[in-house]
Amino acid sequence: MHKPAALMMLSLALFAAGCSAGNGASGSTANDTPAKNTPAADTAPAASTAAAVDILKIAGSNNGYPSPFAFSASGPFGYLRNSFIFDTLTWKDDKGVIPWLAKSWDVTDNGLTYTFKLEENVKWHDGQAFTADDVVFSFNYYKTYPFNWNGDISQIKSVDKVNDLTVVFHLNNKYAPFLSDLVGIVPIIPKHVWEKVTKPAEYRDDAALVGTGPYKLKKYDSATGQYLFAANEQFFKGQVMVKEVAFVAASNKLLALQNGEIDETYTSSYADVQTAEKAGFKTIKSEPTGSVVRISFNLDHPKLGDKRLRQALAYALNREEISSKITGGKPMVGSAGVVPTDSPWYNKNVKQYPYDPAQAEKILDELGYKKNANGVREDLKLSVMTSSTMPDATMMKEMLKKVGIELNLVQLDAAAFATALGENKYDIALTGHIGASGDPDYLRLWFSGKAANMWSSRGKSLQLEEFHKLAEQQMQELDEGKRHEIVNKMQDVLAEELPTLVLYHRPFYDIHKAEVFDKFKNTFGGIADGMPLWENKVYFINVKK
Repeated sequence: MHKPAALMMLSLALFAAGCSAGNGASGSTANDTPAKNTPAADTAPAASTAAAVDILKIAGSNNGYPSPFAFSASGPFGYLRNSFIFDTLTWKDDKGVIPWLAKSWDVTDNGLTYTFKLEENVKWHDGQAFTADDVVFSFNYYKTYPFNWNGDISQIKSVDKVNDLTVVFHLNNKYAPFLSDLVGIVPIIPKHVWEKVTKPAEYRDDAALVGTGPYKLKKYDSATGQYLFAANEQFFKGQVMVKEVAFVAASNKLLALQNGEIDETYTSSYADVQTAEKAGFKTIKSEPTGSVVRISFNLDHPKLGDKRLRQALAYALNREEISSKITGGKPMVGSAGVVPTDSPWYNKNVKQYPYDPAQAEKILDELGYKKNANGVREDLKLSVMTSSTMPDATMMKEMLKKVGIELNLVQLDAAAFATALGENKYDIALTGHIGASGDPDYLRLWFSGKAANMWSSRGKSLQLEEFHKLAEQQMQELDEGKRHEIVNKMQDVLAEELPTLVLYHRPFYDIHKAEVFDKFKNTFGGIADGMPLWENKVYFINVKK
């Protein structure tokens, strides 16, 4: 069940506001492949006691009330605040998918049935016992009241209780990212709290924030958007090392770091990284990058519906120059096949469009868009729509002017931008978001209109039968090698048809005070569905192996 209005990934407006991301050192889904007889997490001795941190202050903003139905879906931070309180059956660390509420699982040979053994002696924050009934209830409840994020539960046929600590999932079809992008995303909620709630988005009783997670919400200021989480000392997974986590509003994050107001923040500016490192702060670069800045073409447009025009525009844009000037670091030009070039799912043989204004002019001439005496192709006036002040658009305007195209810049607020995008009321839209570091099934979601993110979901205008057939095949292919071949073909289709053109990938950087807390890492493939962020709760816990 996807909620179209939800934004699975950051909008470019949020990026501009200083939010950033980081993700796993490898995006391979080897650890996401259905595994049989996963070792039980409780068979090893408990982790030794680690040095505790009294409080960790992180730059943040208002992401709404952190219940599973009320947090803000305008970016990943609402989901992450929620994940501090609520747990999922699986989770991710820097190595890949790991057991969480489920201590082990088994899958049938046909890939249609998963049996999960649940952790014992897990308590909800109100002291009641967590059981299989809560798991069954949660997934049934989400069918009526969708979770406020991603997690395609339409893949699930049924969830059945075997006993108090065993549940069985029956799928409608094989689903390769099941462990990472479904049961690793959708939180388990307590049946005894929610079974009588019929308006979950409005529910604000204290019980709405009863989870099994490592933290409880101690304070939330909706006016300033500041949160204070306190450790759950009875957390089943291990010692919570950071006793309190505060998300603090900070307009100038580097200055706030220097003044001791915060201990950690994010940036997409390489200049900020250089300044921070000179000041003695530690930085971590997101690897793989996971972020895309791209233009989406309205394929219903009478002229842009011709792929030759879209290809001409691709040749006319010096994307390496745009990337270099915007990011300030080493340019990472986007692939025409959408998948980032540093992803293990990247098709190295996919068609590309290097900067070639002569080739752009040739195609434009062949299409009949002739220049007037002033060098302007009068029959080809286009506009690019943005959701914030973006130098990218200005640079595009100047580059297209060189091949005779007048590009009008249209800036809308976020709400109007989302509406226009959803209704196809634009020529070209300049967008940015994260989520390209996780399982490649995001390609299916983006271009079939099922992604939670309005910024990425352009499916209703992408009428490519071949692509959608391949998308369904890769989703159900459990052999990773064969799945790579299918995903490569999907990239080939996208590169030829160019429904979107990735301008560049924006690396993000974590900046923190190592003397306060120094256990931040990149998450393998990004948190949950590919979020390249460092606010992964697993790094705040001395997890029992």
